[in-house]
Amino acid sequence: MCVHPGQNRRIIENDSMPSCSEKEPAMNRVLALISGLIMLIGMLGTPQPTAAAEGDWYAEYFANTTLSGGPVLTRYEADLTHTWGFGSPGAGVPADNFSARYVKDVWFEAGTYRFRYRSDDGLRLWINDQLIIDAWYDQGATWHSRDHTVPGGVQRVRIEYYERSGVASLQVGWEKLHGGDTWEASFWDNTALSGPATLGRRDAAIDFDWGTGSPDPAVPADGFSARWARTVGFQAGTYRFYASSDDGVRIYVDGQAVVDAWIKQKLPNTHHGDITLSAGQHTVVVDYFEEGGEAAIHVWWDRLDTATGWEGRYYDNREMRGGPALIRADREIAFDWGEGAPVEWMPADNFSVQWVRTWDFAPGLYRFNARADDGIRLWIDDVDLRLNHWEPQDFEWHYQDWHWLEGPHTLRVEYFEGTGSARVQFWWDYAPTVAVAQATPPSPIYRAPTTQARPAAAPSPSGVVLPGPWQAEYFGSRDMSKPPRLTRVDPVIDFDWGWDAPAEGLPANVFAVRWTGTFTFEDGLYRFTTTTDDGVRLYVDDRLVLSNWRPMRGTRYATVRLDAGPHVVRMEYFEAFQAAKARLTWQRVGP
Repeated sequence: MCVHPGQNRRIIENDSMPSCSEKEPAMNRVLALISGLIMLIGMLGTPQPTAAAEGDWYAEYFANTTLSGGPVLTRYEADLTHTWGFGSPGAGVPADNFSARYVKDVWFEAGTYRFRYRSDDGLRLWINDQLIIDAWYDQGATWHSRDHTVPGGVQRVRIEYYERSGVASLQVGWEKLHGGDTWEASFWDNTALSGPATLGRRDAAIDFDWGTGSPDPAVPADGFSARWARTVGFQAGTYRFYASSDDGVRIYVDGQAVVDAWIKQKLPNTHHGDITLSAGQHTVVVDYFEEGGEAAIHVWWDRLDTATGWEGRYYDNREMRGGPALIRADREIAFDWGEGAPVEWMPADNFSVQWVRTWDFAPGLYRFNARADDGIRLWIDDVDLRLNHWEPQDFEWHYQDWHWLEGPHTLRVEYFEGTGSARVQFWWDYAPTVAVAQATPPSPIYRAPTTQARPAAAPSPSGVVLPGPWQAEYFGSRDMSKPPRLTRVDPVIDFDWGWDAPAEGLPANVFAVRWTGTFTFEDGLYRFTTTTDDGVRLYVDDRLVLSNWRPMRGTRYATVRLDAGPHVVRMEYFEAFQAAKARLTWQRVGP
């Protein structure tokens, strides 16, 4: 007992007892100790999660199927691939009649994703509190999937699961579709698409003739069924879907039946149905069954609207493999996507495009021009490969001169983007108006004073001129803005240095040369030809007429119309590594 100041001392039996002010510090220490013990007991009574690794799921397990009350177990889990069988997920969790909740913040690239799951029993999946999958019922462990478009950035994914009784398992994952270049295929060992699928795989196209055989050893040759599903990007318009099969086939677009021929039948047959689609992504599902005998299934579609330009087929791979992720009409081939993608659901790198159109050409000679980052090819009438630069490049200019065309011809342009910036242009010119190849509209011809002009060298019997002499500047690097290490007069540009340096004091690799000369030309059309290893640029009167400024080996051409009189020709060249070569000729090819 303690005595407070002013307390009646008659009730005190021992005047030597301490005052309250002397006793309070000790009491406070006791109270603090008791409070700490209470907190510790509370913490011991609540399940604590294990330490989290970056990107793990936060998991809560409940001793009931309704996720109610407090969790009996919490922890972090690296992935959701659980096969508990008849056992329990962990201490305190029953083997039957339990539930779980998993939460994780995930960074998504904007696009369409396929969410795949297999659970025994129920499962629900949310993204940012939007319910994407609702399979909250007793079920066996069978793979299912759902496609969903996800915005870019960090999104919260929440999965809820319950186990009723028996075997318990849970597997969840997803992948970005980019519009889907393959079909998600499932096969059953019956004709009703019922029960667990016996085979799952990806197919590039629905174009099969199995004859009397089987699609796979896991599938019988007769009495089987299949379902193919994928998400495809469409331009707004009306489309006709076709199917030829032995036996039954159905086609659904966004759940709407477009083709329904669910009957026993033999080839040849073709069924079709039309549907009008808005711009964007749509889900296409094809069901098929085989009763007996031969088995075959072919599915395709076309856009019915009359296209006014190019039909563009966009693929989310560099090889134009599988079905296109997007089909649309493009008025012209003139795109600068920069670091982005043609549409949001396609990748920004490693994609390809095929453009096709038919054009009625007036009789005459034509130049075909292409500029691309990266590869580009041109076919005429599917057999004549006129341009072929199927390689990574930095928006370089290529063209093919003097192709005679008359009447309707089919043009096919193919393009691929590797990495980095994506740009592509394609066009053609009628020969009488062929201009110098340049990135800007033609500018007036700038003439050098006639007193500086020299006659070009005499043409060979073939008309090819090896011109000269040239004022030459040699640089010890690719940078020609610095003073040259060597200046001299070269009689012609016709060098094959091999692995050697062009002169003493210059490196054998990584050097550059600029040749300049003024020559008198007759009025007419001239073809300039360079053969180099490596990069080359050619200017006529300060206009860029040919450019291949990269490590390469080969011959390039430029056709230029020149008025009679003097013109300044400048060739720039650089050597990267290994062999070095540079040659320039020209030839008059027309009036």
